[in-house]
Amino acid sequence: MQPEVVTWICPHCGSKNSVTPETWMGIMNKSRSVCCHECGKQVDNVKGLASPVPGEKTGNNRKFNITFFLVSAFLLCLIIYLNRIFNIFSIEKDWGHLAYEIVIVLIVSSALASGKIRKNFKYLSIWGGIFIVFLTGYSYRFELAGIRDRVMIELIPSKGIQEKPGAISFPVSSDGHFYIRAEVHGVPVIFLADTGASDVVLSPDDAARLGINLNDLHYDRFYETANGNVRGSSIQIDDLKIRELHLKNIRASVNEAEMRNSLLGMTFFKRLHCYEVKNDLLTLYWDKL
Repeated sequence: MQPEVVTWICPHCGSKNSVTPETWMGIMNKSRSVCCHECGKQVDNVKGLASPVPGEKTGNNRKFNITFFLVSAFLLCLIIYLNRIFNIFSIEKDWGHLAYEIVIVLIVSSALASGKIRKNFKYLSIWGGIFIVFLTGYSYRFELAGIRDRVMIELIPSKGIQEKPGAISFPVSSDGHFYIRAEVHGVPVIFLADTGASDVVLSPDDAARLGINLNDLHYDRFYETANGNVRGSSIQIDDLKIRELHLKNIRASVNEAEMRNSLLGMTFFKRLHCYEVKNDLLTLYWDKL
């Protein structure tokens, strides 16, 4: 069995030096200088450079365990006493809350028992602050969701915001138009809201994305637009969804000429309960107010 030794780190070269506990105690008591075995340089003050003397670590562990047990017992008794007075939670039902309390007691007890109260209190404060931030965010998750939606509609106006059941609002875009993101047969399509159009009109590109073969279309409808007369092919949209708004069997057409955006015309708006434009917001209502 190898004899126990005490190691100390040379401040000059960083190498480890080993001496027996008896020699080390003699060095400390006489306050004499020693030399590093590696670099040979003299070290005048070796205090704080050595590992604990054998037996000291065991004593520290025993002290930590006793202090940890006493502090934990005190905090648990305090929680039980306060709960009996204020009846905060039920042990039979609130197991999740009780688990949080036990974890906090163990963390605080460990910090106090280690003896480094000031340093540990700093770390506890940091983690406590993080915990409070997450707890606050979770408590106000519904309010924060509303703020998130408000920010998102400013960045992506076509997504809209639904603040109450049966209604959805779309802010005006920078070009002065209202754009609405919908799903047609499960495929996302960005529509331009146009109450001057009689039908829902799909652009050729959007129609192709929906799986419509443009070569098989029969252009049987004629529309008067600012750019002149255009032709369209009658179709029916079986399923159109805008957030919680869900409509079926809507009369529509596919435009023959290229279009920048598909149009949501009156065959869509007539299926709503009502709609209004106010404060640069287009609001669709599909339930009675």
